[in-house]
This record gives sequence, C-alpha cells and structure tokens, in this order.
Amino acid sequence: MITMRFVLVLFLLFPFTLHAVESNGPITAPSYILIEKDSLEIIAGRDYYKRLAPASTTKVLTTLIALEKLEGNEPITPDRAVLKIPRSKMNLVPGKQYKSWDLMKGAMVESANDAAYSLATYVGGTEQRFAVMMNERAAQLGATDTHFENASGLPAVDQYTTCYDLALIFKEALLDKRFMELITTRYFLFQDTPRRVEYKNHNRLLFCFEPTIGGKTGYTRSSKHSYVGAFEKDGRVYILALLGSRNLWGDSVEILKNLYTVLPTDRELRLARAGSPSLASYRPKRGPKIPAIKKIRAKKTRKANRI
Repeated sequence: MITMRFVLVLFLLFPFTLHAVESNGPITAPSYILIEKDSLEIIAGRDYYKRLAPASTTKVLTTLIALEKLEGNEPITPDRAVLKIPRSKMNLVPGKQYKSWDLMKGAMVESANDAAYSLATYVGGTEQRFAVMMNERAAQLGATDTHFENASGLPAVDQYTTCYDLALIFKEALLDKRFMELITTRYFLFQDTPRRVEYKNHNRLLFCFEPTIGGKTGYTRSSKHSYVGAFEKDGRVYILALLGSRNLWGDSVEILKNLYTVLPTDRELRLARAGSPSLASYRPKRGPKIPAIKKIRAKKTRKANRI
C-alpha cells in the first residue's frame, strides 16, 4: 500500500510531472484545454483528445486557408446554393460579386455560413474539394484527430476535431497578421449596396476582458457550444479551446481562473452579447445635405446553428 509519506516524497522529487490541472469548478464542457502557445505546456484540461463536433470553430481553418490562397480583393460570386444554407449568414445574393476579404470578415465576425461556403467553392472549386484541402492542412499541423466535411461547421456525420487539435490550428492561424486583424475586429460594417449591415463579433470576451486577443465561437443544437481563442499574460500567449459546452462563457471564465484572478462578471458577459445585425437604409433629402442614416433593427431569427 502506498503511504502518504511516499506520495509526498514523489511530489517533492518530481514537482513538474503534473502540469495539466483539471478544474474542480462546475464546468459543463466534456472537453477543454488551456495551453501555452509556444511551449504547448498544458495549464488545465479535460479529455482534450476526445473527438467532438467542431461547429463554427471550423471557420478558423477555412479562413486560414483562404488567407493563404487569396489577396483579399478577389471578386467572389456565390452560387444559388447559398440560398439554402442555414443561419448564421450574410444573406449573400447569388450572381452578385463580393470581395473575398468581406467574406472572410463575415465568416469570422458574424460566423456566416454562406460566406464560408462561398470562400470554399471559390478556392477549392467545390466545397467537397475544399474539405480535402482542410484535412490535408490540418494533418500538416499535427491535428491528426480532425476531419472536416464542410467549410462552415454545420452538422455532418464524419466531421470532428479535438480541443488539442483546435489549439494547434489556432496557434498556426495566429502567425498570420490578417487573421489577427480578423479576430480582433469587434464590429464589421458590410456594405452590400443598397443596404449596409453592421455585425457585432460573437466573442463576448473581446468586449469585457482586456487580456483577450480574439477567438471564434461555435454552436449547433447537436454539438452545443464550442470556442477557441487566445489570451495574453505577462508577455505570453495562451490558447483556450472547449467543445460541447452548455454554458460557454461560464465555462470559459472558470477555466481562465487558472491564469487570472480578475475575470468578467455574469452581468458584463450579458452586456457583451452580440445582438441582431443593425441595418442602415439611405433616404436622400433635398439640398446638399448628406443622406441621413436611419437605424432599423433586423428581425429576430431562430437560434439554430447561429454562432
């Protein structure tokens, strides 16, 4: 029988063998990881090699590949399939041209499924061929427990990732300056003549937690909430990834207690919630005055597969 004295001796001799500490807090996510970006030291985690549905965190790799293949000013013309793609979406019009950079912003800020699909078909020819590119790129990064079937993260039978793989993919994406610009964008004004739509980033921590660099949320009814994001402390960058959460922001705060003592309150997180897109319609007046902009609230939509 192992005595407590023997256990204490082992701990004193090998103090660094237990780096990954599982939180005792009420974390609903079955899988999560908090990892230091450069050393890959695991600060906290639970079942982070477990394969689960990625939801819209998929768009991190979609956008990374788009950034690697495109300059940002390419005109992309969506096909009619965008009309049937579920929300969240930018309501792209088939046959109309959009700049690739706007679609990347739409994918990362609004989590627009039609934007991810349009990027994929432009780069890959078809979404299926783009998914092959995604799987090849993931394997190159060491994300060997990841497999994608589409560019948006909408539910698919053979589509999965792990928190550890998500962290590896996000680590690579952080090396791209344009990706950094995307994830730090709080508001995106989409000029789709004649309408203008303002989208707010779904990442609540970007609005109420200063160490936040940026990240990507995800949600479907079947997969629950997912998230991958980066945070800074004392000159070091940490990546948080979680899958299958029923309380995304509560879980995130609980896990981040491993690094920070001051964290957002429930009220601050509620206030940081992204609302419906804001539409602006132009109504010219007589005379030389600049046309007035009238704000109109968009109609509420169902939550399915939104984030």
